Amino acid sequence: MGLRMGWEGGRETAHDPLSFSVPLGISSSSSAGIEQGFAVPPAGGRNHCSARLGIFRLVEKIMASEERQDPGGRPENNNACQITACGEENNQDGVREGAGSKVQGEAMKENRLPSNQLRSTDGGVAWVCPDGTFVKLVLEAGKGVDKPKEGSVCQVFIEAQAGGPLSYPSHSWAEVELGAGDAEWDGVVDRCLETMLAGERAELRLTGGGSIIIQLASFTPAKDSWEMSASEKWDLVIRSKEHGGELYRAGDIGAAARRYAKALRLLVAAAPPPDYDQIKAELHANLAACQLRLRQPANAACNCTKTLALQPANTKALFRRGLAYDAMNDLEGAAQDLKGVLRVEPGNRAARRELDRVTERIKARDAKLARAMQKMFG
Repeated sequence: MGLRMGWEGGRETAHDPLSFSVPLGISSSSSAGIEQGFAVPPAGGRNHCSARLGIFRLVEKIMASEERQDPGGRPENNNACQITACGEENNQDGVREGAGSKVQGEAMKENRLPSNQLRSTDGGVAWVCPDGTFVKLVLEAGKGVDKPKEGSVCQVFIEAQAGGPLSYPSHSWAEVELGAGDAEWDGVVDRCLETMLAGERAELRLTGGGSIIIQLASFTPAKDSWEMSASEKWDLVIRSKEHGGELYRAGDIGAAARRYAKALRLLVAAAPPPDYDQIKAELHANLAACQLRLRQPANAACNCTKTLALQPANTKALFRRGLAYDAMNDLEGAAQDLKGVLRVEPGNRAARRELDRVTERIKARDAKLARAMQKMFG
């Protein structure tokens, strides 16, 4: 789902409005931050930028090596050209670092680790998930070219530590529908299954700690979004939205956020029906409510702004953005939005209470600043 979002020492770590995270630990309720991102990574993503930066650095090293060549055309230090496509040493005179650099650059484009880290101790080939939540090691290669898609029913054997946030059956063969799970690790398993071939066995090493082993025996075919009709796409949007509401009311905020974000992604490909703007505004506002409870005020504020662009008088979005600004210490912005709620709904007690609290914070801040200035210049 790209950027990971959470709080580290009271500081928010990313600003992708469709992203939210739940820590990749045993219990999502025990963490102040939120995980993995189920996030919706922007095109290219952090991994793509890192790969490009790595390539640029390798090119600089090659140029520096060529500048140090002696009149015979050989580098001064043969250690600079030891990397080959297999990550092994090579002392032959004609080998340049550029060959190894090219191979590493291609590996980075495909989300594989650099060549000297391509294989684990058991020979598994490593692949880095674009959202950074896990590294996949292929333990047994699969066959064919087709891979599961959302909606595919997969025959799998999952090995995961007991008590982990996984709703899919584990330690036995079972059928799971890709995309149907709501637990934290279900999304990780889904993203891995989308990369697997029939007969493949893989280990997932989670960024937040822990590992999951998945064996895929078979799967049923499913449609890509571009193969679906407009009505099929719209039905998926509505189902995801309604399911997100059920999860939110049940207190599973992380899962609700994943469903709302999924619905927004599907909405991009759906043909706009008459109530397209209404549904889109509601989804952004609902996702913002989740992000507030998951302590992601910057993302919440961004989604509220998207709702207000469609519905300027939406009091829920104004109120939630006011709370988000307050959490980010933008007190004037918070007061402005809360006053906007009261202009539309003068009797809104929650908005009045929050405005009074924000006003007191502004007064306390200004008084503290005045005392500091008095000490400095008085």
